[in-house]
Amino acid sequence: MYIFSPIPYSFLHQRPQKIADQFVKRGIPLTFIEPCGLSEYLDGRKKGLVRLVLYSILYQAIGFLSLLIPGSRSTPRRRRGRGSAEPTLSIVPMPMVYPSNRVDSGLLEKVNAAIFRQALKRRVLRFVCEDEESIAIVQNPFWGLVLRRGDFTTIAYDCLDEITLFSGRASVERFEGYERHLMDIAGMTFVTAEKLEERLLAIAPGRPVVRVPNGVDFDWFQECAARGGMPADIQETRHPVAGYVGVLRAWFDYDLIGHLALTMPDVSFIIVGPIDFDFRNAHLRTIPNLRWLGRREYGEMPRYISAFDVCLIPFVAGEVSQTTNPVKLFEYFALGKPVVSTPMHELLPFRNDGLLRFAQGREGFVSALREALAEPAGEVQDRRREVARDHSWHALTELMLSSLNVGADP
Repeated sequence: MYIFSPIPYSFLHQRPQKIADQFVKRGIPLTFIEPCGLSEYLDGRKKGLVRLVLYSILYQAIGFLSLLIPGSRSTPRRRRGRGSAEPTLSIVPMPMVYPSNRVDSGLLEKVNAAIFRQALKRRVLRFVCEDEESIAIVQNPFWGLVLRRGDFTTIAYDCLDEITLFSGRASVERFEGYERHLMDIAGMTFVTAEKLEERLLAIAPGRPVVRVPNGVDFDWFQECAARGGMPADIQETRHPVAGYVGVLRAWFDYDLIGHLALTMPDVSFIIVGPIDFDFRNAHLRTIPNLRWLGRREYGEMPRYISAFDVCLIPFVAGEVSQTTNPVKLFEYFALGKPVVSTPMHELLPFRNDGLLRFAQGREGFVSALREALAEPAGEVQDRRREVARDHSWHALTELMLSSLNVGADP
């Protein structure tokens, strides 16, 4: 199996990595194709950085040539299999390319696609055996500009988020075209959210679409929270504590967090996760009861969540919040924590069961947070844990495998 991930394997463990790990646990050899993850090479790995730069320059040159010499773009010949392989996880980074989603240039996207195509042919496709089944799960619509019918026995599109998160400043219409081509060559489409399912069915009526929401490694969360203890960097933090874990990008409501911290000086706010641009929270760094811890290892997340009295999902209203099925909800629920969230379509069923609180507007968020902080211990915490247990990555991966007609666990 092959996963075309939009994030590096060593980044915060989200859906791409969790699905990959589940496949490997089942004894399925897996190749994880990832963006180059340049920041990983800048952390004291000078030799690795030099290799990455040289490797990227080579494939950029080959990619340019492939645009000028059409014959070089053909699909490579397959190698025959050598018997069953041992269960492995192979990570294949793509070359550094131009940040085409930061500008609006269809030509730049074609150049990047040509570079990826050449790297893919030489680093992945030449090792795909002609007499063995190969299944590719593609999680970035841009690969619709790169992949061809026949590259793998089966191609599945795993639609993770609203397409604007992938297109950035580039043309949404072009990225929608890449996505349509990906669906044309895909035998199966998975979606994480109902709104995404509705959009894709409108694009390609009658195509097989299966909703596979996000989940949590429930048992691992319990074990890590139980044995780890409180992280050293928040041991002196005054309670009550309201916290957030996850990536911090444009969908995170920085102004709302600032308002909460200023309005509720008796509450400590802890934000754990990498910020894409430092300017987003520059005006909030002097608030004394609001701490930005930055990125922490994923293995530390259960310990941080365990230390929170209430967990937060403060997203900006819009398309992203209406089409997102947040992994962090199930991670919060795995430890039974009260959750306060801005309204999100995918979270409506849990609100109706009283498992989380929706908050409308700034003052509504303050009121909901006060209610959550006053929540007594009881059976609602156990019901949250049961929801998390039902959304295990193991069960969700079983659903994907059965939809692909691949043998699942007995």
